[in-house]
Amino acid sequence: MNKRKEIDIVNGPLFGNMMMFVWPIMLANILQITFNFADTIVVGNYGSQKALAAVGTTAPITIFFTWGLQGLSLGANVYISRMIGSGDTKKIKNAIFCALLIGFTAGTIISFIGVIFAKTFLELLQTPSDIIGYSASYLRIYFAGCIAIGTFDFATATLRAKGDSRRPTLYLAFSAVLNVGLNLLFVIVLGMNVEGVAFATLISQFFACFLALRRLTGNKDLIIDRSLYESDIVLTMLKYGIPSAIQNQMFSFSNMIIQSSINSFGSDFVAANTAANAIEEYVYVFVDAFPQASLTFTSQLYGAGKIRKIKDMVIMAFLICWLGAFGIGMIIYLNGQFFLGFMSNDPLIIELGMYRLKNVTRFLFINGLLDVVVNSIRGFGIAALPTLVTLFGVCGFRILYIYTYFASHHSPDSLYLCFPLSWLLTLIIQSIIWIFVYRRRRMELIENS
Repeated sequence: MNKRKEIDIVNGPLFGNMMMFVWPIMLANILQITFNFADTIVVGNYGSQKALAAVGTTAPITIFFTWGLQGLSLGANVYISRMIGSGDTKKIKNAIFCALLIGFTAGTIISFIGVIFAKTFLELLQTPSDIIGYSASYLRIYFAGCIAIGTFDFATATLRAKGDSRRPTLYLAFSAVLNVGLNLLFVIVLGMNVEGVAFATLISQFFACFLALRRLTGNKDLIIDRSLYESDIVLTMLKYGIPSAIQNQMFSFSNMIIQSSINSFGSDFVAANTAANAIEEYVYVFVDAFPQASLTFTSQLYGAGKIRKIKDMVIMAFLICWLGAFGIGMIIYLNGQFFLGFMSNDPLIIELGMYRLKNVTRFLFINGLLDVVVNSIRGFGIAALPTLVTLFGVCGFRILYIYTYFASHHSPDSLYLCFPLSWLLTLIIQSIIWIFVYRRRRMELIENS
C-alpha cells in the first residue's frame, strides 16, 4: 500500500488535509465537466438540435439510477472510514470485497431494468415525439454501462474512505479524455449522431471501472474470494447506503417531474435547458467536493472519538463551498450568453438557456451547503433521518410546487424557482438537526470517557 497517496485525516492538520482531499476531486470534476461540455458542443454543432435535446431529456432518467448507485456507495464509505478511524482494520479486505459485490449486483440489476424499459420511462416524462426515438437509442446504450458505473462507484468509495482521492481523479480524467476522443470519432468522423455519444460514454465507463479494479487487485486490497463475504458487513453497508440512495433517487424523481414540465415548453426549450445545465455543472466543482470531504472526515473523526474537530471541519467546508460555488455561479450567469454561444448559434436557444442560469445556477451553492450538512449527519452514523427530511423538504416541496404554483403560473421563471426554494428550506431544517446530533454525540463521548 502506498501511504503517500493516503491522508491522515484523524491526526493531521484539518485545513491542509481537507484541501489535499478535495483538490483531486475538484480537478476530476473540472476535467469531467469540461469533457462533458465538449460532448455537448460536439452534439450541438456536429449532430443536430434534436440530438442535443434528446441527450438532455434522458438526463433525469440516467441521474435517477446513477445517483442511486452513488448514494448506495456512501454506505461503503461510512463503514470503511469508521473502521480506519477506530483502528479496527482486521476485516478491511472483507469490507472491500462486500462493497464491490454490492456495486456489481446493483449495477447489473439497473442495467437490465434500463435497457428493457427505456422507452417507457421516456413516455412517462412526456418526451416530445420528434426526439423520443433519439432518446430511446441513447438511453438503452447508456444503461448497458451501469454495471461498470456501480462497480466503479463502490471501488472509488473504498479508495476515498482510506484517504486516497487522487487515484479516482486520475481514473476519471483518463476515461473523460477517452470519451471525448471517441465522441469526435463516432459523431464527426463516422456520423453516428446520438448513438455515437452513447457508445463513447459506455466504453469510457468500462475503462474507468477497469482502472479502479486494477488498482484494488494490484494492491491486494481486493481479493476475489467467496470466504471473504460476510452478511453482517453487507447489511451494515446497506443500512447506511440505502437511505442515501433513496434520497438521491427521490431527488431525481422530483427532477423527472420538473423535466416533464420542461418538456411541456417544446424541444427548443429542452435543448436550451440541456445547454445551460452543461455550463452549470462547473459550479459542482465545489458543490460535489466538500460534501464528500464532510462524509469521510466526519466518519473517521467520529470513529477516532475526535468529535470537537468535526465542528471545525463542517464550518470550514461550509464557508469554502459557499464562497467557491457562489463565485462560479455568478461568473457563469453574468457571462451566460457567451457560454451558451458555444453550445448553439441559435439566438432562441441562448435566450431560453438564460432562464436556467438566472434562477438555478446563481443559487446552486445552497445545494452544496445542504449536502455538506447532510453528509456530516450521515458520518455520525445517522442515515434515515436526514433522508426523510430531504424527501419532504426537497422532493415533496418540488412536487407540491409543480402541481400547485407552477400549474397556475406556467412560465420558465416560476418553474426554475422551485430549485433554490427547496434547497433553502431543507438546509435550514438539516442545520438544526446537525446541531442536535453534534451535541448529543459530544455528550455521549463525555459520558463514556
